[in-house]
This record gives sequence, structure tokens and C-alpha cells, in this order.
Amino acid sequence: MRFRLLIILLTLFATGCSLPRVIVLNDPLDARQHNDLGVAYEARGETDLALREYRRAADLDSQWDRPLVNRGNVLAGQQDWKKAAASYRAALDRNPANAEAMNNLAWVLLRQGEPEQARIWAERAVETCPDNPAFLDTLAEVKGGGT
Repeated sequence: MRFRLLIILLTLFATGCSLPRVIVLNDPLDARQHNDLGVAYEARGETDLALREYRRAADLDSQWDRPLVNRGNVLAGQQDWKKAAASYRAALDRNPANAEAMNNLAWVLLRQGEPEQARIWAERAVETCPDNPAFLDTLAEVKGGGT
């Protein structure tokens, strides 16, 4: 009897000390919901969580460029120019007509000291959306040599 009690106590002790584990077997969110969650995290200043959600959204929908632009925007805000440029380029791989990605890539390239490449992308953005004041501003800054 004492031996059984000892075994029971040891078993309870061993299982009582382990941390609970949560295993997600199925992610119920689709790409757009992950992107929206990323936007909410970003608005709250939780950029690491926002980046994670944008990556999940991009992985779930390999055709959709929006989460990659959003990811690039967060990375640019962190002044991680190289990763931001890569994210914008990935968005443009998915949607070559995405003027926002073109414009933001131009801005990042200017920050990286690549004014010629920045000019090319800024001009493409303005050609795509000639009335967008933000795109015109980026082109003016690129042509003015601003950093």
C-alpha cells in the first residue's frame, strides 16, 4: 500500500510540474484575417506580432501582395531597409502593378543610397497612379536627391 501511494505521489508530482502545452492543430483564420490581425497589432505598436501575422497571411495566400506591402511598411518604420526592400520586391513579384509597393520601394532604395533604382521605381509608381500626391512627393524627393 505504501509503495502504491509513493508511485501515485511521484506520478502526480511529475505531471504537476510540467508546463501546460497548447497545440494548435488547425488555424481557423484565413489570409485576410491574419492580415487584419497584423493591422490591429501594428496599430497597437506590437510590431513583432504584426510582422508575424503579415508573414502568415502571405504564406496562406501566395498570390496576395497586401500583407507583403504591410510587412515592408513595418520594416521600413524600423529602418530595416534591406528587409523592407525585399518585402516590397516580393509584393511586386506577386503584383507587378502595385503602385504602393513601387513607391515604397523607391523610398527605401533612396534611404539605402540607391538613387537611380529609387528613381526608376518612383517614376513607375507615378506612371501607374499619376494623381497620387504621396507618389509625386516621393518622386520629387528622389529627383531632389533627398535622404
